[in-house]
Amino acid sequence: MRHIIYSGMMDGLVIERCTRHEEYKMVKHWHPEVEFQYFLSGKRLFFIENKDYVCKPGSLVIVDSNQVHNTASDKELFHDRVLLSFEKEKFQKILADTDFDMDEFFSLYNGLIQIPETDRSYLEWLLMDLANEVKKKQSMYQLSVQVRLTELFVYLTRLKTSGPREKKVANTNEVDELVNRVALYIRDSYKTAGSLQNIAKYFYLDKSYLSRIFKRSTGYTVSEFTNIRRIQQSQKLLEDTDWTIAKVAEEVGYQNMTYYNRVFKKYIETSPLQYRKKKIAYRKSLREKNNN
Repeated sequence: MRHIIYSGMMDGLVIERCTRHEEYKMVKHWHPEVEFQYFLSGKRLFFIENKDYVCKPGSLVIVDSNQVHNTASDKELFHDRVLLSFEKEKFQKILADTDFDMDEFFSLYNGLIQIPETDRSYLEWLLMDLANEVKKKQSMYQLSVQVRLTELFVYLTRLKTSGPREKKVANTNEVDELVNRVALYIRDSYKTAGSLQNIAKYFYLDKSYLSRIFKRSTGYTVSEFTNIRRIQQSQKLLEDTDWTIAKVAEEVGYQNMTYYNRVFKKYIETSPLQYRKKKIAYRKSLREKNNN
């Protein structure tokens, strides 16, 4: 079964991420657009002209204009991949003042490039950000897409000529910026943010990748961070309103009272009801003290 995680289109460019869980063989075909296919997980067989490749996590397949190609299932049927397809002439003009020749690039580099593990977070961030721009179409998104495509060409050319990226502060900053965006989203939308899978889908990220970078940067899992934010907000509601415990739980995003009570007790070491009683008793004692 094919499941589309996201899909975006603009003039001359399409980007899509999808997964498959069943056997599927694509017919041999060709098209004037060039194509990148990046595999996040799983395996897939890929055929370009008279060459065949086995794609696995980190594999980037590059297909030039009008090259005959097709794909087929491996023994491992599942795969998760990003497809980026665009018309060369639409984007060649942005590089007209450089010495970069797009036709030469695709002529030299078509086939499979295995992205080093140390570089995958950077490439995945690049593709995710490009997809975000195409999908949301905010002001000046066309320029941002052009910039990301240029970055992609620079990275792949340097990978071929100079090897993997060095561990640079800039790369760390890119990941930290992404984690900060996710954290801010959870803080602002804690009620509706949902599970790790939902949050990853919102940011067009692989959930395993998001889980890894979020934990590494914050020390929390995404679930822990979301639950802490929800419990903090529920404490305020328990103190400042006379709402029922069930209404407070629902207001901060918990539909299951048993689960809400368990999470609350985990972090506050008492139940929501006992917490409210203690706060009411404390405020009462303060009032009596001030009136004496």
